[in-house]
Amino acid sequence: MLMASNPLFCFHPFEDIMEKIQADFQGWEFLAEKEHGWNNRDKIVDALSTSDMVIQVHAPFNDINISSMNTQIRKASIKEVVKSFDLAVLLDVGMITVHPGLYSPLAKAWGGTTKSLLESLDIISDEAEERNIKVALENMPAGFPTTGVYPDEIASFIESSDLGFCLDVGHAFTAGALDEFLTFDPINVHLHDNDGSQDLHLSLGDGKIDFEMVLDRLEDYGGNWVIEGRSLDKLKLSKEYLIDRLSTK
Repeated sequence: MLMASNPLFCFHPFEDIMEKIQADFQGWEFLAEKEHGWNNRDKIVDALSTSDMVIQVHAPFNDINISSMNTQIRKASIKEVVKSFDLAVLLDVGMITVHPGLYSPLAKAWGGTTKSLLESLDIISDEAEERNIKVALENMPAGFPTTGVYPDEIASFIESSDLGFCLDVGHAFTAGALDEFLTFDPINVHLHDNDGSQDLHLSLGDGKIDFEMVLDRLEDYGGNWVIEGRSLDKLKLSKEYLIDRLSTK
């Protein structure tokens, strides 16, 4: 299934965005923050009760750092992520996408970021298992102070915590690691384009990613294709681009 996603949608009422998306998409991966977070769960449930929209949940990531060298910040971040698990359970969603952590200003000198992240992922994995949810850990873009950019990092995080993998094709391309990431076995896939140097979130075909090759390499993938875009119009353009290429497979 082709799904739409844009984190900026979370600033608007869930029902309003849902009505706009469902005119062109059967599915939506929404970011569980602001208007679309746990505190607005009743409104979300009410909106979905009148729709056949298929949804996926993306855990919150703004002002959240599950790799923080500050123990209290890390605990609070885990708590916010777990709230999105509870939202997923309420909405009968069995998988949730999660970002790995960030490097704090002194983190590289401190050297404890990976240790903190692995401890957080153990907790997150346990919390997800209790709720019968599968976590898809997403690879991140190069050029930002974030962990989980390169294949060896993601592989170690997944293996240590029994997590699934969310392949973000655009992020992998900025890291020069798309080919290696395509050897992984994702349970979720994010699609957007860029020029290889910045995480631009362009419409598919507007950058330098060879999506024909990506689709060939992912021919056995059976999950949803989550198209990420800066606007609904851009999402529609990417959808048509992807349909054209999938139709020839």
